[in-house]
Amino acid sequence: MKALLVVFAMMAVACSSGTSENPVSVPSASTVLGNDQNLVCWSATRSGTPGEARFREATEELGLVEPLTGIYGHAAAWGDINDDGFPDLVAGTFADRPVEAYQFRGAEGPKPDRLLVSTPGLVVDEEWSEELDRTSGALFADLDGDGDDDLVLVRNARGETSGRTVVFENRDGSLVEAAEFNLGTFKGRTPTVADFDGDGLLDLYISEDRYGDTGGILFANHGGFSFINVTAGSGLEGVASLGARAVDLNEDRRPDLVLSTGIFVNVGDGRFLDVTPPGYVTESVGAEDDPAGVAVGDLNDDGRPDVVVGQHFRSTLEFEAKIPIRIFLNEFDGESVAFTDITEASGIPPFSTLAPHVHIADIDNDSRPDIVTSASANGGQTPALFINQGGDVPRFLAVAGEGSAQYWVGAPLADINHDGRLDMFAVEWEPSLPSLMFLNESSTGHWLEVSVDGPGRGIGTVAIVETEAGELIGRQEIGAGTGYSSGHQPIAHFGLGSHQEVVLSLQSIDGELAELGLVQVDAHLRWPSGCG
Repeated sequence: MKALLVVFAMMAVACSSGTSENPVSVPSASTVLGNDQNLVCWSATRSGTPGEARFREATEELGLVEPLTGIYGHAAAWGDINDDGFPDLVAGTFADRPVEAYQFRGAEGPKPDRLLVSTPGLVVDEEWSEELDRTSGALFADLDGDGDDDLVLVRNARGETSGRTVVFENRDGSLVEAAEFNLGTFKGRTPTVADFDGDGLLDLYISEDRYGDTGGILFANHGGFSFINVTAGSGLEGVASLGARAVDLNEDRRPDLVLSTGIFVNVGDGRFLDVTPPGYVTESVGAEDDPAGVAVGDLNDDGRPDVVVGQHFRSTLEFEAKIPIRIFLNEFDGESVAFTDITEASGIPPFSTLAPHVHIADIDNDSRPDIVTSASANGGQTPALFINQGGDVPRFLAVAGEGSAQYWVGAPLADINHDGRLDMFAVEWEPSLPSLMFLNESSTGHWLEVSVDGPGRGIGTVAIVETEAGELIGRQEIGAGTGYSSGHQPIAHFGLGSHQEVVLSLQSIDGELAELGLVQVDAHLRWPSGCG
């Protein structure tokens, strides 16, 4: 543990040096706005010249091998429970198997879910939980509206044995159990949150896999960690899926729901309309084939969130099938929501392995969001990554190969060392292999991150970045979960390429527009009052 603290202490020292390609991670009081509001939390100057996109595996270096032994990893989420600006991590595990199933790499038996808290290093909180359950999804979100990160752990019931899906309240940096969902044999998977009913509180949707009895469940948040099942009559009844993501697809400020098996538009009064495009779900080859995680983001710079769907097709390994991830462009025309399948046109080849997790994010900060998957490349040494080459129908270039037999369950992103580049935690299912921490060491363009203080942590807020001339650089809705069984922080990360000054606006879910004006780049800004 001391070695881990030393590693992160060294990282903190390195982050304060501030050369042109080294991060400056200490909080700054720099004024970046014309109206003299100090919003900068940290900054890290990048070259502004995107180059080769690359990740470096640094798990052992960061002291994260031993803490994550003895687990069947199946969930991961980044959050910030102690509000120090550095991401904290939960890694969920299926911990219900015989002891000997976990005895690899020095592990004596199963470990419970792991909470690693930044100090600023990731140090295991050994007192948090000793429960051995089947954790299948995780998400940090402000569920009680007090402005800090609470935690949802989704459980997957085994046979007739009930799993305990639990909400933990953040009390001054400690996670304390606050609510339990009595869901019987519910086979939960991926959670997502949004204010679906417009009452100011984040509601919760939890997907259920096709082996369950009910399909996903929509819970209305009634405050005080009281959640009511409002699925009946919603149009979401009986819909099974592995992945789920809430996002506004048609700019009506009502969160819609993108599942791995369908797309549903929120029409108000607790009702959703099925707008799933033809061919959205890939036809199964074998018995254990399912569409998996979902990601949303603007892939072609038209301001509309597009959709990427991962795949959990074991037939890729068992029958040598080749199965693509799916890509759909949002063609909303101001009236109706429609999607165009560009999977084949994108240039991303079908995979010969599983790619359950997908994430849309700008890895090289060139202003074009890329696609990250939890499939591996380069013989299992790096994640399969596809760099956006641009265009109205964007094409993508594979980095380090197009997939290996090795894959990870989930792979959420976060800038763990405040250098302006998004890093990846890859969750390993097999106890014989380690989960891996990949540091982003790409040569990148400039960047900008935006977060929001206050109730809900800005989830549903749309961040808009433009040039001084009004040209759109990026539009992102702040959310807290993506891909498969994974959660990320409510932060909008923009790659800016060579732009050194940009104009930033924030539109809240109730329609209020904050025009922040011209801002500097290579900084994390927190609205409305910074991190001081």
